[in-house]
Amino acid sequence: MSSFKNILSAVTGAAIGLGVSATAAQADAVADFYKGKTLRVIVASSAGGGYDAYSRVLANHIVRFLPGKPNAIVQNMPGAGGLRAANFLYVRAPKDGTVFGHVQRTAPFHAIMGRPGAAFDPNKFNWLGSLNNEVTICVVRKEAKAKTFEDLKTTVTHMGGSGIASDSETVPTFLNNMLGLRFKVISGYPGSTETAMAVERKELDGFCGSYSSLTSAQKRWFQPGKEFVNIMVQASTRKHAKIPQVPLAADLARNAKEKAIMELNDARLEMGRPFVAPPGVPKARVKALRVAFNKMAADPKFSKAILKLGRELNPVTGKDVQALIARVTKADQTVIAGLKEALIYKGKKGKIVFKLISHTGKVTKTKKKNRRIWISYKGKEVKAKVSGSRTKVTVNGKKVKRKAIKVGMTCTFLYPSAGSEAKKIDCKT
Repeated sequence: MSSFKNILSAVTGAAIGLGVSATAAQADAVADFYKGKTLRVIVASSAGGGYDAYSRVLANHIVRFLPGKPNAIVQNMPGAGGLRAANFLYVRAPKDGTVFGHVQRTAPFHAIMGRPGAAFDPNKFNWLGSLNNEVTICVVRKEAKAKTFEDLKTTVTHMGGSGIASDSETVPTFLNNMLGLRFKVISGYPGSTETAMAVERKELDGFCGSYSSLTSAQKRWFQPGKEFVNIMVQASTRKHAKIPQVPLAADLARNAKEKAIMELNDARLEMGRPFVAPPGVPKARVKALRVAFNKMAADPKFSKAILKLGRELNPVTGKDVQALIARVTKADQTVIAGLKEALIYKGKKGKIVFKLISHTGKVTKTKKKNRRIWISYKGKEVKAKVSGSRTKVTVNGKKVKRKAIKVGMTCTFLYPSAGSEAKKIDCKT
């Protein structure tokens, strides 16, 4: 008997040893692959918004938890309310684990419902996780005609939109159809940054977006006693703790069918701000990305960086997002059909062609290592923010780094408005 036990012990030990060796070899292979690589994080929105902010903090921190310690850069890919980026990740992006993206939470639902423009199966994506579950709010300028939620049923209210799959268009469309509101969507804005500018210029009455993003990016809109906007309605699986007085859309459902449709629509908010890798990425690398994501989300340095931006952090694991997608895909077809109908905009949307403005003048000063640059324009100083990755800078027609801009040069800013981040700066010596 003792002889048998010795043999069994030896075999078991060998098997465990082989398992450990295989796991170690797999980890080494992942580390070898990522060593020296540069990851690309695709963001399905323009610079300056919530998706962009979360992505840039993630890119700085997730590399600390990945085997091989690669570098990471962020690439903005706005368009079609996030479908452009989702389609790119599914069809064209490398399937090796070097590219993943931050997609709009509405994108997979458009695919589930068979809406045009979604060229992907959301179940085949490798969902890495989300940094926040979300509450969407619709805000309207205090000076606009609509002052209360009930006013929205009788007053046409112009809301900015940045694509068919974005919250800025799907939320007002859904609320119109489900609750009888009279939002008029004005489409054509690149992202929330440009839409907010249009609200401030009084070209729009308001728009719908993430509570965490809006209250962070547009802080002065919500200063107590000096509010620029009214929060008219919120949409999520539950009310946000900070705005309990604002009506929750799902609570206003008139019957069980409407309630089911609203719950299915609000499921996207459970996954809030999802990150996703293309289909076909080797399983070991998907696992490494998910493990790194979870470790990063629990890291104090990362948490501090997110909270410093005024953003919220309520992580959801990749496995939970994957399970949510699978569950939603299997929803009752009658409910899916009802949701599909509720997301069809009735009537004709307004349309704008968003144009950047151009200011030219001599550089008068720079600050923060050329992150801020001033020029003299028509007797006044105007400022531009300069991103090291998003702003294209040229001097005498040659592409250069922002540090090449010097006081005394004549430069042209191309940007949404004075003081905003420049898309392009063209200088001459």
